[in-house]
Amino acid sequence: MVLVPAEDAKSDVRTKPYHEEQLSWASGSTLLRTQNAESSCHRKFVRDDLAIGIIIAEDPGSEVIWNIDGHLRLDKVWSQTVNSHDLLVVPPGCELESRCRGAGQGMWLFLDPQTIADDERAKAFARDITVDYSWSKDRLLWTIITEIKKECTNGFPRGPMFLERAAMIFLTQLAYFLGGPPSQLDSIRALSHEKLRQVIDYFESNLNRNITLSEVSDLVALTPRYFCAAFKEAVGRPPHQFQIERRVERAKGLLSNPNLSLVDIALMVGFSSQSHLSDCFRRIMGITPARYRAEMRGKTKSDTAVESLEQ
Repeated sequence: MVLVPAEDAKSDVRTKPYHEEQLSWASGSTLLRTQNAESSCHRKFVRDDLAIGIIIAEDPGSEVIWNIDGHLRLDKVWSQTVNSHDLLVVPPGCELESRCRGAGQGMWLFLDPQTIADDERAKAFARDITVDYSWSKDRLLWTIITEIKKECTNGFPRGPMFLERAAMIFLTQLAYFLGGPPSQLDSIRALSHEKLRQVIDYFESNLNRNITLSEVSDLVALTPRYFCAAFKEAVGRPPHQFQIERRVERAKGLLSNPNLSLVDIALMVGFSSQSHLSDCFRRIMGITPARYRAEMRGKTKSDTAVESLEQ
C-alpha cells in the first residue's frame, strides 16, 4: 500500500508546507521528507515489506507520534536540549500510524524481506518492532544515512544501485549494532570465472543506464548481499565503484570524438549530467574531461608534426 499524505508531494518546502524526494528499485525504495514549521503529516498504512523510519532532524516544538498495531511506540515533542535521532523498524504486515507536526526531516527505507532471507541475524532483527535513538552513535550507520540523504537531495545522481546497496548495508549494520551476535559465520560463495565474465559483460553492455543490484545478481543466481561480497572479493571493489570506473573508461574513448559534447558523452555512458561526469572523471583520473580532451588533442597534433618531419 502506498503512502498517502494529505498535501501535494511535489511542493517546494521554501514556499509550501513540505517537500519529498523518493526513488524506487526492484527490491525497495526510499523517501526523504522535509517540512517547515506550519506543516503536519498523518500516514496510516500496512505494508508487506520491511519499513524503517528515521528522524534525521527536528526543530524545537516539533512532535512525532508512532503507533504500531494500535499501540503507542513514540510520543515526543522536541525541546532545545533534545537532539535524538529516533528510529522505527516496522516488520511486514504491521499497521503503522504516524503523525508529525512542525519543522523537521525524516526518511523511510522500504525493503523486500526476500532480499535478507539469507542473513539470519538481519532476518531475526527484522521480525521485531524496534524503536531506538542510539543507532546514530554508530559512525557507520550515521555515515550511510548521511550519504542516502545527500543522494536524495541531489536528485539521485548515483542511481538505484547505490541506494539499494546502501540500504542493505544499513540494515545489516543496524542488526549487528542493535541485535544479538550471529549464530554462525556467513559464508561467501565465490564467483566462478565464467560468472564473473558474464557480470562484467553485462556491466559493459549497460553502462548507459542505472542497473540494480537485484538485476545483476539474478544473472548469477546470488542474492544481492552475497553477490556484492563475492564481486568485491573477485574484483577488489564493490559493483557500484566498478561501474563508475568503467563509465569513465568508456568516456575516455569518446572524448577523442570532437563532434560529441561533454553533455552527450555524460549521458551516453550513464552519468546524470556533465557535472556528474566531471566529478567522477576527476576523482579517478586526476583531471577534468575537458582537460583530458585538450591534452589528448595536443598530443595528437604533436605526433602528427613529428610524423611530418620524419617524412
